[in-house]
Amino acid sequence: MSGSTPAMKRYLQYHIDDFVWDLAFRQWVLTPTRETEAQWRQWLAAHPDKAPLIDEARALVLALQPGELPLSEQEIQQAVQRTVERTRQRDLSKTAAPTTRPLPFYRRPWLRAAAALLLLLGISGWLWLNRLMTGPALVSYEQLVTEQKQTLVERFNQTQQTIPVKLQDGSLVLLKPGGRLSYAPAFRGPRREVYLSGEAFFEVAKDASKPFLIYANGLTTKVLGTSFLIKAYPKDPNVTVEVKTGRVAVFAQKDPAHQQKVADRDLTGLVLVPNQKIVFEREQARLAKSLVDNPQLLPGPSQKNPFVFDDTPIPTVFTTLERAYGVNIVFDSDLLANCPLTAELTDQPLFEKLDIICRVIEARYDVMDGQIVVYSHGCKP
Repeated sequence: MSGSTPAMKRYLQYHIDDFVWDLAFRQWVLTPTRETEAQWRQWLAAHPDKAPLIDEARALVLALQPGELPLSEQEIQQAVQRTVERTRQRDLSKTAAPTTRPLPFYRRPWLRAAAALLLLLGISGWLWLNRLMTGPALVSYEQLVTEQKQTLVERFNQTQQTIPVKLQDGSLVLLKPGGRLSYAPAFRGPRREVYLSGEAFFEVAKDASKPFLIYANGLTTKVLGTSFLIKAYPKDPNVTVEVKTGRVAVFAQKDPAHQQKVADRDLTGLVLVPNQKIVFEREQARLAKSLVDNPQLLPGPSQKNPFVFDDTPIPTVFTTLERAYGVNIVFDSDLLANCPLTAELTDQPLFEKLDIICRVIEARYDVMDGQIVVYSHGCKP
């Protein structure tokens, strides 16, 4: 791939913080492939003056990597922006006469920003780990319920069938066998809060002024009105949240910013959209975002899409799938512009569709961080 393609030309205008938050750049730094290595080598050969900037951005991406688990992406981005801005302002405010003597490596502004950022992440990570270690390793359903001051109603499904539980606000909970659900008879405060042990599917009535929160095995799920599944069995090491419709925010109950995220009326934390899921590792308090095992078509016109392609460019095919399933597919549109597809993919689930497409164009794909990343050498015109 040429270093002068439109997809790569945008990098000529990038500053260091733009590179740090560019998905393609981060994937190259953290999970390089033969294709991305060749692509960036060619780009650097065409623009050797950008090599120092690339080296600095790589260093920041690698420095950020250890801190990504305890902090949300939004929190890290805000930290980077604040740190870089403070560094720029500090450098601009210096009144000393300019000098042509090069700065020592350890005094370069970008390295100071990285050091300040690492200090910030280190302190935040230490506080996060300290709070995790000083409290109980796991937050149990029984502990959460007994700590509540208000009287709660509990539904315990002792049958072999899923039972419906209708809440005062109109929300519906489908409680699986063995599941327990505790909630207030009426949601009178600023939030609608319930406590779950086991598995349940939620259809939450919309109320933007009163967020709906589910506490389950150390994980808090926050919504304004949507449908989703939660699996939180007492002896299971993981908690899983799968989104069907709407948007869902999740965060650990041991998160130092937990109370702030609960009180905020907006969705803060790690946000999931339809066909995405989160797996929360309870012992490690680790969140891993992915796609559900069998992504479903979004409701609406997309369900009537026949997925019949006749010499259709692959970028158009991927865009069609993105809109139909609400998933993000990362691919190089320039590289795949000369790859056509003629196929009828009406009946296959999403991943089978992708398997067929990738076999046709000799590509492969991975699911990373709740999105699909396609790797390809392209097609000859």
